[in-house]
Amino acid sequence: MIKKIILSVLLVFMFGFVFAANPEEVNIAALNGPSGIGMAYLFETKPDLDGAKSNYEVVASADVLLPKLLKGEVDIGILPPNAAAKVYNKNKGAIVMGAIVGEGMLTIVSTDSSVTSLASLKGKKLTVAGQGATPEYMIRYLAAKEGISLEGGAEGIELDFSIPNAEIAAAIASGKIQNALVPEPFATVACTNAKNCRRAVNIQELWGKDNYPMTVVVINAKFASQYPETVQSFLDAYKTSIQWTNSFPVAAGALVEKHTLGLKAMIAAKAIPNANFTFTYAKDSKAKIESLLSVFMSFAPEAIGGKLPDSSFYFGL
Repeated sequence: MIKKIILSVLLVFMFGFVFAANPEEVNIAALNGPSGIGMAYLFETKPDLDGAKSNYEVVASADVLLPKLLKGEVDIGILPPNAAAKVYNKNKGAIVMGAIVGEGMLTIVSTDSSVTSLASLKGKKLTVAGQGATPEYMIRYLAAKEGISLEGGAEGIELDFSIPNAEIAAAIASGKIQNALVPEPFATVACTNAKNCRRAVNIQELWGKDNYPMTVVVINAKFASQYPETVQSFLDAYKTSIQWTNSFPVAAGALVEKHTLGLKAMIAAKAIPNANFTFTYAKDSKAKIESLLSVFMSFAPEAIGGKLPDSSFYFGL
């Protein structure tokens, strides 16, 4: 009798282990707006993830996504690199990074024909999309590199953070502002709606290194530890999604609008060729991530949680 009880207990543990090898479902969230474009194909196809069902939702912002990630209500999401590092550092490694999924898509657009470089912005105002995020610290780094003050005046550039991201293109079109540092697709929107708007300064060229990461996919650390094969299956599917998006921008644009990811089909399709959607697994991304986060460390260490994340931040490393 005792042997039967022991055998039954062992069988329960064995079957429990088998069933725990794969989750029944994976909950995935995209941010409303440009960072979700590369995920539209996944929303449409809902690929099987190593035997697990994949569920997709759109969330309004990183502020909405983060509590869901930390509570385990969402298993996988998208964040800017500095936000991901800060959450990791401040929450005892509660999330890990799975891959870089977007790079170097910042551009200075202008309706002022005299603007062709950072130096030519001296004495002018530059509206920046994203205070406390990559756009702000990228322009601070590049200005310091060229010895340009950002305190305004005749020999400096005045930074303006007063206009929300989504309203900058309209402000350019209406003539309210002339110069703006924006990511895609806002550069495309601005230069589509304002006839004399152009891409005036290529930030990637000024950066002068490998493309800087703008967007990363992150995973709840407990989920990643428990289901690494499922996570890897998702990452492989995401890579395929981005490759498809870059190959078929018109079809991808239609899916972006269909799944209410925050952009009209025509704008998404037009922006994709300039948006630099890429895919690099986290294990191959450490040097590139640290290069960008070092800029934050120079100007605002608190924006990444006070230090560079350690190797455990990188899934698969």
